[in-house]
Amino acid sequence: MFKIAYFDNSGSDEKRLGWQISLTKRLGPVDLIPLESVHAQGCEYALVWHPPHGQLARLKNLKLIISMGQGVDHLFADKALPEWPYIVRLVDPDMSHALSQWAILAVLDHLRDGPFYRQAAESRQFRAIDQKQTKGLKLGVYGMGAIGKVIAERLHMLGFDVHGWSRGLRDFGPDITAHHGLAGCDEMLQSCMVHICVLPLTAETRHIYTARAFCLMPKGSYFINGGRGQQVVETDLLDAIQSGHLAGACLDVFETEPLPNTHPFWAERAITIWPHVAAQTNPDTSADQVATALQAVKKGNSPAHQVDRDKGY
Repeated sequence: MFKIAYFDNSGSDEKRLGWQISLTKRLGPVDLIPLESVHAQGCEYALVWHPPHGQLARLKNLKLIISMGQGVDHLFADKALPEWPYIVRLVDPDMSHALSQWAILAVLDHLRDGPFYRQAAESRQFRAIDQKQTKGLKLGVYGMGAIGKVIAERLHMLGFDVHGWSRGLRDFGPDITAHHGLAGCDEMLQSCMVHICVLPLTAETRHIYTARAFCLMPKGSYFINGGRGQQVVETDLLDAIQSGHLAGACLDVFETEPLPNTHPFWAERAITIWPHVAAQTNPDTSADQVATALQAVKKGNSPAHQVDRDKGY
């Protein structure tokens, strides 16, 4: 039987039971033990999302940590994170599919003036404004990993001129214009009218979107963040919108979550707020990868989708 230390930050047992059912179908009996329980201390495996700092270090037999999502910054924020276990992140096609839907929704809602028409409907005004001309419009996707590449490809299929940015030189195929490095980031900031962030949070990407970045974007640009809230200097984004330089923003992630009810974003109508739900982990579609990683480590092999500790993703 696999005994797995488990934490999902939800405060309920619903997700844990879902994972237990999905993994049992693939591995036979498994025991998902709450991470903070004394009974978890002998576990060799951990399946976690935003675990309390210091808890993983208590598991002295730990061989594998599986992040219950594509992001792993929540693990590296723990200064006591043990150095010896493998760390694996989920690369689930269902999450890429879900986040690409959210990104496309955010793009089209902005370009087809969704906020204006919802406000008009609230006041029972049946009126129109001129439709934006969007054929061939330049869109930039920052972070061309498993999720970003799907977003970029699907936006290209909708007729947009799509540009993708990555840390190093990469080829995204003939349909996506590739940019890389600091110079490439500036090129995209200056040339695209819609900017979509799905970057991992690392030391290099923390507060990458500052007043300088927003000023480089053409006047009337729109900013979409499905990456991490800590990548944005929120006061700079608000200033760029309220000054009229940016048309607005659609945000799923924030520096502090839940977003405090006193935060000025709530009062800005040009900002669309989502409560970090752009792509939620689905045990039914992710359990195959988790089971494969557990079996690999149990046999003494290296698991797929390992995190590079030096890069932070």
